[in-house]
Amino acid sequence: MGKKRRNTTILNIGDRADYDSYKKFHKERRHILDEGFDYKSVHYNAFLKGKAPEIKTGKVIVFFFFPFDHWNRHIEKRGYRGIYGNGTFYRKFKAFCETLVVTAKEQLADKQLFFVNDPLLSSLYRDKLLVMEKLSRAGVSVPSLYRTRGVKSVNRMLEAGHKFFVKPRCGSMGKGITYLQLGNWQTNFEYKNSRIRSRKSDQGWHFRDITGNREFLSKLFRKNIFMEEAIESMIIKEDRVDFRVYTFLDRVLYVYPRRNRIDAVTTNISQGGRGDPGLLEIIPERLLKKVEREALKAAKILGLNMTGIDVIIDNDLRNVYVMDVNMFPGFPKRRTFNLARAMVKELKRFNRSGKIHYAAGSSIQL
Repeated sequence: MGKKRRNTTILNIGDRADYDSYKKFHKERRHILDEGFDYKSVHYNAFLKGKAPEIKTGKVIVFFFFPFDHWNRHIEKRGYRGIYGNGTFYRKFKAFCETLVVTAKEQLADKQLFFVNDPLLSSLYRDKLLVMEKLSRAGVSVPSLYRTRGVKSVNRMLEAGHKFFVKPRCGSMGKGITYLQLGNWQTNFEYKNSRIRSRKSDQGWHFRDITGNREFLSKLFRKNIFMEEAIESMIIKEDRVDFRVYTFLDRVLYVYPRRNRIDAVTTNISQGGRGDPGLLEIIPERLLKKVEREALKAAKILGLNMTGIDVIIDNDLRNVYVMDVNMFPGFPKRRTFNLARAMVKELKRFNRSGKIHYAAGSSIQL
Protein backbone atom coordinates (compact mmCIF):
# COMPACT_ATOMS: atom_id res chain seq x y z
CA MET A 1 0.00 0.00 0.00
CA GLY A 2 1.23 3.51 -0.75
CA LYS A 3 1.63 6.22 1.78
CA LYS A 4 -1.50 8.07 2.79
CA ARG A 5 -1.71 11.36 0.93
CA ARG A 6 -1.24 14.38 3.17
CA ASN A 7 -3.61 17.32 2.67
CA THR A 8 -2.08 19.86 5.09
CA THR A 9 1.42 21.26 5.44
CA ILE A 10 2.86 22.88 8.55
CA LEU A 11 5.14 25.71 7.44
CA ASN A 12 7.68 26.84 10.03
CA ILE A 13 9.08 30.36 9.42
CA GLY A 14 11.87 31.60 11.67
CA ASP A 15 15.56 32.40 12.13
CA ARG A 16 18.61 30.34 13.04
CA ALA A 17 19.16 32.60 16.06
CA ASP A 18 15.86 31.44 17.58
CA TYR A 19 17.11 28.38 19.41
CA ASP A 20 14.36 28.65 22.03
CA SER A 21 11.28 28.12 19.85
CA TYR A 22 11.88 27.91 16.09
CA LYS A 23 14.68 25.34 16.42
CA LYS A 24 12.86 23.35 19.11
CA PHE A 25 9.82 23.15 16.84
CA HIS A 26 11.99 22.12 13.88
CA LYS A 27 13.47 19.25 15.89
CA GLU A 28 10.00 17.68 15.94
CA ARG A 29 9.74 17.49 12.14
CA ARG A 30 9.72 13.69 12.12
CA HIS A 31 6.95 13.62 14.71
CA ILE A 32 4.97 16.14 12.63
CA LEU A 33 5.19 13.81 9.64
CA ASP A 34 4.15 10.86 11.80
CA GLU A 35 1.04 12.81 12.83
CA GLY A 36 -0.08 13.04 9.22
CA PHE A 37 1.07 16.53 8.25
CA ASP A 38 3.59 17.48 5.62
CA TYR A 39 6.32 19.75 7.00
CA LYS A 40 8.36 22.58 5.52
CA SER A 41 10.72 25.08 7.11
CA VAL A 42 12.16 28.32 5.81
CA HIS A 43 14.18 31.21 7.18
CA TYR A 44 12.79 34.74 6.92
CA ASN A 45 15.61 35.88 4.66
CA ALA A 46 14.73 33.29 2.04
CA PHE A 47 10.95 33.65 2.41
CA LEU A 48 10.99 37.42 2.02
CA LYS A 49 13.15 37.07 -1.09
CA GLY A 50 10.53 34.86 -2.74
CA LYS A 51 12.18 31.54 -1.95
CA ALA A 52 9.34 29.74 -0.22
CA PRO A 53 9.70 25.95 -0.14
CA GLU A 54 7.66 23.91 -2.58
CA ILE A 55 4.37 22.98 -0.94
CA LYS A 56 2.20 20.31 -2.52
CA THR A 57 -0.81 20.41 -0.22
CA GLY A 58 -3.71 22.80 -0.65
CA LYS A 59 -3.85 23.75 3.04
CA VAL A 60 -0.98 25.37 4.95
CA ILE A 61 -0.71 26.02 8.68
CA VAL A 62 1.86 28.80 9.18
CA PHE A 63 3.94 29.17 12.34
CA PHE A 64 5.42 32.67 12.43
CA PHE A 65 8.25 32.71 14.97
CA PHE A 66 10.11 35.80 16.12
CA PRO A 67 12.30 37.36 13.38
CA PHE A 68 15.48 37.73 15.43
CA ASP A 69 17.81 38.54 12.53
CA HIS A 70 15.57 41.27 11.15
CA TRP A 71 14.92 42.68 14.62
CA ASN A 72 18.63 42.86 15.46
CA ARG A 73 19.61 44.33 12.11
CA HIS A 74 16.83 46.83 11.55
CA ILE A 75 14.95 47.53 14.79
CA GLU A 76 16.97 46.97 17.97
CA LYS A 77 20.21 47.54 16.12
CA ARG A 78 23.44 49.05 17.31
CA GLY A 79 23.20 52.81 17.19
CA TYR A 80 19.40 52.99 17.18
CA ARG A 81 18.07 56.27 18.48
CA GLY A 82 15.91 56.60 21.54
CA ILE A 83 15.54 54.17 24.41
CA TYR A 84 14.59 50.52 24.31
CA GLY A 85 10.96 49.70 23.60
CA ASN A 86 10.07 53.03 22.02
CA GLY A 87 7.46 53.80 19.37
CA THR A 88 9.96 53.31 16.56
CA PHE A 89 10.22 49.65 17.55
CA TYR A 90 6.47 49.33 17.11
CA ARG A 91 6.31 51.08 13.73
CA LYS A 92 9.20 49.13 12.22
CA PHE A 93 7.91 45.79 13.47
CA LYS A 94 4.46 46.61 12.10
CA ALA A 95 6.00 47.37 8.70
CA PHE A 96 7.87 44.05 8.79
CA CYS A 97 4.69 42.11 9.58
CA GLU A 98 2.80 43.84 6.77
CA THR A 99 5.58 42.88 4.37
CA LEU A 100 5.37 39.31 5.61
CA VAL A 101 1.64 39.14 4.85
CA VAL A 102 2.14 40.62 1.36
CA THR A 103 4.87 38.06 0.68
CA ALA A 104 2.66 35.21 1.88
CA LYS A 105 -0.13 36.40 -0.43
CA GLU A 106 2.25 36.43 -3.36
CA GLN A 107 4.01 33.13 -2.75
CA LEU A 108 1.09 31.12 -1.39
CA ALA A 109 -1.72 32.70 -3.38
CA ASP A 110 -3.07 29.32 -4.48
CA LYS A 111 -3.13 27.89 -0.94
CA GLN A 112 -5.61 27.91 1.90
CA LEU A 113 -3.70 29.53 4.80
CA PHE A 114 -4.07 29.48 8.56
CA PHE A 115 -1.66 31.67 10.50
CA VAL A 116 -1.34 30.23 14.00
CA ASN A 117 -1.00 33.84 15.09
CA ASP A 118 -2.02 36.55 12.66
CA PRO A 119 1.18 38.55 11.95
CA LEU A 120 -0.80 41.79 11.95
CA LEU A 121 -2.18 41.07 15.43
CA SER A 122 1.31 40.18 16.60
CA SER A 123 2.58 43.57 15.49
CA LEU A 124 -0.43 45.40 16.96
CA TYR A 125 0.03 43.75 20.34
CA ARG A 126 3.68 44.73 20.51
CA ASP A 127 2.10 47.77 22.18
CA LYS A 128 1.86 46.45 25.74
CA LEU A 129 -0.25 49.35 26.98
CA LEU A 130 -2.86 48.67 24.30
CA VAL A 131 -2.97 45.02 25.39
CA MET A 132 -3.42 45.80 29.07
CA GLU A 133 -6.12 48.38 28.36
CA LYS A 134 -8.02 45.96 26.14
CA LEU A 135 -7.86 43.18 28.72
CA SER A 136 -8.94 45.53 31.49
CA ARG A 137 -12.00 46.69 29.52
CA ALA A 138 -12.95 43.05 28.90
CA GLY A 139 -12.86 42.19 32.60
CA VAL A 140 -9.53 40.35 32.79
CA SER A 141 -7.70 40.95 36.08
CA VAL A 142 -4.70 43.14 35.31
CA PRO A 143 -2.75 45.59 37.50
CA SER A 144 -4.25 49.08 37.73
CA LEU A 145 -2.85 51.48 35.15
CA TYR A 146 -1.80 55.06 35.99
CA ARG A 147 -1.46 57.94 33.56
CA THR A 148 0.26 60.43 35.86
CA ARG A 149 3.58 61.78 34.66
CA GLY A 150 4.37 64.08 37.57
CA VAL A 151 7.25 63.16 39.84
CA LYS A 152 5.64 64.95 42.79
CA SER A 153 2.32 63.13 42.40
CA VAL A 154 4.09 59.79 42.09
CA ASN A 155 6.04 60.54 45.25
CA ARG A 156 2.80 61.26 47.09
CA MET A 157 1.38 57.91 45.96
CA LEU A 158 4.56 56.14 47.06
CA GLU A 159 4.26 57.77 50.46
CA ALA A 160 0.68 56.49 50.62
CA GLY A 161 1.94 52.93 50.17
CA HIS A 162 1.62 52.39 46.41
CA LYS A 163 4.25 50.51 44.42
CA PHE A 164 4.70 50.75 40.67
CA PHE A 165 6.32 49.26 37.61
CA VAL A 166 7.23 51.64 34.80
CA LYS A 167 7.61 49.68 31.57
CA PRO A 168 8.43 50.40 27.89
CA ARG A 169 5.29 50.25 25.77
CA CYS A 170 6.95 48.05 23.16
CA GLY A 171 9.39 45.99 25.23
CA SER A 172 9.83 42.39 26.34
CA MET A 173 12.13 40.06 28.29
CA GLY A 174 12.05 42.26 31.39
CA LYS A 175 14.23 44.89 29.68
CA GLY A 176 13.79 48.57 30.44
CA ILE A 177 11.81 48.07 33.65
CA THR A 178 11.82 50.53 36.54
CA TYR A 179 10.41 49.61 39.96
CA LEU A 180 9.23 52.28 42.38
CA GLN A 181 8.58 51.76 46.08
CA LEU A 182 9.02 54.22 48.93
CA GLY A 183 12.75 54.15 49.68
CA ASN A 184 13.48 51.63 46.91
CA TRP A 185 13.73 52.75 43.26
CA GLN A 186 15.42 50.37 40.82
CA THR A 187 15.88 50.33 37.06
CA ASN A 188 17.73 48.20 34.55
CA PHE A 189 18.18 51.13 32.23
CA GLU A 190 21.59 52.79 32.50
CA TYR A 191 21.69 56.45 33.52
CA LYS A 192 24.87 58.32 32.71
CA ASN A 193 25.58 62.00 32.14
CA SER A 194 21.89 62.81 32.61
CA ARG A 195 20.92 60.43 29.80
CA ILE A 196 18.86 57.25 29.92
CA ARG A 197 20.72 54.57 28.02
CA SER A 198 19.79 51.08 26.81
CA ARG A 199 21.92 48.01 26.55
CA LYS A 200 22.65 46.98 22.98
CA SER A 201 21.97 43.30 23.58
CA ASP A 202 19.57 41.06 25.48
CA GLN A 203 22.20 40.45 28.14
CA GLY A 204 23.42 42.56 31.02
CA TRP A 205 20.19 44.34 31.95
CA HIS A 206 21.03 44.47 35.64
CA PHE A 207 18.94 46.47 38.09
CA ARG A 208 20.56 49.49 39.72
CA ASP A 209 19.47 51.53 42.72
CA ILE A 210 18.27 55.00 41.68
CA THR A 211 16.28 55.80 44.81
CA GLY A 212 15.31 59.48 44.91
CA ASN A 213 16.73 60.30 41.49
CA ARG A 214 13.98 62.66 40.37
CA GLU A 215 15.88 63.76 37.29
CA PHE A 216 15.92 60.18 35.99
CA LEU A 217 12.23 59.71 36.72
CA SER A 218 11.26 62.98 35.08
CA LYS A 219 13.14 62.04 31.91
CA LEU A 220 11.70 58.51 31.94
CA PHE A 221 8.14 59.86 32.08
CA ARG A 222 8.75 61.66 28.77
CA LYS A 223 9.46 58.38 26.98
CA ASN A 224 7.15 55.73 25.48
CA ILE A 225 6.30 54.07 28.78
CA PHE A 226 3.32 53.09 30.89
CA MET A 227 2.95 52.77 34.64
CA GLU A 228 1.07 50.06 36.51
CA GLU A 229 0.52 49.00 40.10
CA ALA A 230 3.13 46.51 41.32
CA ILE A 231 1.29 43.49 42.74
CA GLU A 232 2.98 41.60 45.56
CA SER A 233 3.23 38.04 44.27
CA MET A 234 3.02 34.82 46.26
CA ILE A 235 6.16 33.74 48.11
CA ILE A 236 7.29 30.11 48.27
CA LYS A 237 10.49 28.99 50.01
CA GLU A 238 11.73 32.59 50.29
CA ASP A 239 11.30 33.18 46.54
CA ARG A 240 8.71 35.20 44.64
CA VAL A 241 6.80 33.03 42.15
CA ASP A 242 4.79 33.59 38.98
CA PHE A 243 3.62 31.47 36.06
CA ARG A 244 4.15 31.35 32.30
CA VAL A 245 0.94 29.85 30.91
CA TYR A 246 1.14 28.38 27.42
CA THR A 247 -2.18 28.54 25.59
CA PHE A 248 -2.84 27.06 22.18
CA LEU A 249 -6.10 27.23 20.26
CA ASP A 250 -8.73 26.70 22.95
CA ARG A 251 -6.63 25.05 25.66
CA VAL A 252 -3.96 25.63 28.25
CA LEU A 253 -1.18 23.24 27.33
CA TYR A 254 1.24 23.87 30.16
CA VAL A 255 1.78 26.00 33.24
CA TYR A 256 5.44 26.75 33.92
CA PRO A 257 6.22 28.15 37.39
CA ARG A 258 9.11 30.62 37.61
CA ARG A 259 10.86 31.83 40.73
CA ASN A 260 13.42 34.41 41.74
CA ARG A 261 14.83 35.64 45.02
CA ILE A 262 12.47 37.66 47.16
CA ASP A 263 14.33 40.95 46.62
CA ALA A 264 14.40 40.55 42.83
CA VAL A 265 12.32 42.93 40.74
CA THR A 266 11.09 40.35 38.21
CA THR A 267 11.03 36.59 37.66
CA ASN A 268 12.12 36.81 34.01
CA ILE A 269 14.63 34.12 33.13
CA SER A 270 16.76 36.88 31.57
CA GLN A 271 16.79 38.61 34.98
CA GLY A 272 18.01 35.63 36.99
CA GLY A 273 14.70 33.83 37.36
CA ARG A 274 14.51 30.09 36.90
CA GLY A 275 11.83 27.58 36.07
CA ASP A 276 10.71 25.19 38.78
CA PRO A 277 8.07 22.70 37.53
CA GLY A 278 8.14 20.97 40.91
CA LEU A 279 6.18 23.87 42.40
CA LEU A 280 3.07 22.59 40.59
CA GLU A 281 2.91 19.79 43.14
CA ILE A 282 2.58 22.10 46.15
CA ILE A 283 0.36 24.89 44.80
CA PRO A 284 -3.36 24.32 45.51
CA GLU A 285 -5.26 23.12 42.44
CA ARG A 286 -7.94 25.80 42.89
CA LEU A 287 -5.29 28.50 42.44
CA LEU A 288 -3.79 26.84 39.36
CA LYS A 289 -7.27 26.60 37.84
CA LYS A 290 -7.70 30.35 38.42
CA VAL A 291 -4.38 30.99 36.71
CA GLU A 292 -5.40 28.86 33.72
CA ARG A 293 -8.84 30.42 33.38
CA GLU A 294 -7.53 33.98 33.40
CA ALA A 295 -4.79 33.19 30.87
CA LEU A 296 -7.17 31.44 28.49
CA LYS A 297 -9.67 34.29 28.81
CA ALA A 298 -6.94 36.79 27.89
CA ALA A 299 -5.85 34.77 24.85
CA LYS A 300 -9.43 34.54 23.55
CA ILE A 301 -10.09 38.27 24.00
CA LEU A 302 -6.96 39.11 22.02
CA GLY A 303 -7.73 36.57 19.30
CA LEU A 304 -4.38 34.83 19.73
CA ASN A 305 -4.08 31.09 19.13
CA MET A 306 -0.62 30.70 20.62
CA THR A 307 0.57 32.63 23.68
CA GLY A 308 2.80 32.58 26.69
CA ILE A 309 0.85 34.57 29.27
CA ASP A 310 2.52 35.67 32.51
CA VAL A 311 0.20 35.42 35.49
CA ILE A 312 0.78 36.00 39.20
CA ILE A 313 -1.11 34.97 42.31
CA ASP A 314 -1.08 37.74 44.90
CA ASN A 315 0.51 37.20 48.31
CA ASP A 316 -2.94 36.89 49.91
CA LEU A 317 -3.50 33.79 47.72
CA ARG A 318 -6.82 35.21 46.56
CA ASN A 319 -6.50 36.99 43.27
CA VAL A 320 -4.67 36.30 40.02
CA TYR A 321 -3.44 38.97 37.59
CA VAL A 322 -2.32 38.83 33.98
CA MET A 323 0.99 40.68 33.85
CA ASP A 324 2.11 40.21 30.25
CA VAL A 325 1.11 38.54 26.99
CA ASN A 326 3.79 37.06 24.73
CA MET A 327 3.09 36.10 21.12
CA PHE A 328 6.58 34.63 20.75
CA PRO A 329 7.20 32.74 24.00
CA GLY A 330 10.33 30.69 24.48
CA PHE A 331 9.56 26.99 24.76
CA PRO A 332 10.29 25.01 27.93
CA LYS A 333 13.06 22.44 27.76
CA ARG A 334 11.82 19.44 25.80
CA ARG A 335 12.42 17.08 28.71
CA THR A 336 10.36 19.36 30.96
CA PHE A 337 7.43 19.64 28.57
CA ASN A 338 7.47 19.08 24.82
CA LEU A 339 5.41 22.07 23.77
CA ALA A 340 5.92 21.51 20.05
CA ARG A 341 4.47 18.01 20.19
CA ALA A 342 1.55 19.19 22.29
CA MET A 343 0.74 21.88 19.71
CA VAL A 344 0.91 19.41 16.84
CA LYS A 345 -1.49 17.12 18.69
CA GLU A 346 -3.95 19.99 19.09
CA LEU A 347 -3.59 20.95 15.43
CA LYS A 348 -4.39 17.38 14.43
CA ARG A 349 -7.50 17.43 16.63
CA PHE A 350 -8.67 20.77 15.26
CA ASN A 351 -7.88 19.91 11.66
CA ARG A 352 -9.90 16.72 11.82
CA SER A 353 -12.85 18.49 13.45
CA GLY A 354 -12.92 21.21 10.80
CA LYS A 355 -12.45 23.96 13.42
CA ILE A 356 -9.48 25.52 11.65
CA HIS A 357 -10.71 28.31 9.40
CA TYR A 358 -8.45 28.61 6.40
CA ALA A 359 -8.41 31.67 4.14
CA ALA A 360 -7.32 31.85 0.54
CA GLY A 361 -3.82 33.28 0.40
CA SER A 362 -4.88 35.63 -2.39
CA SER A 363 -7.67 37.10 -0.24
CA ILE A 364 -5.76 37.73 3.00
CA GLN A 365 -6.23 41.39 3.89
CA LEU A 366 -3.83 43.93 5.32
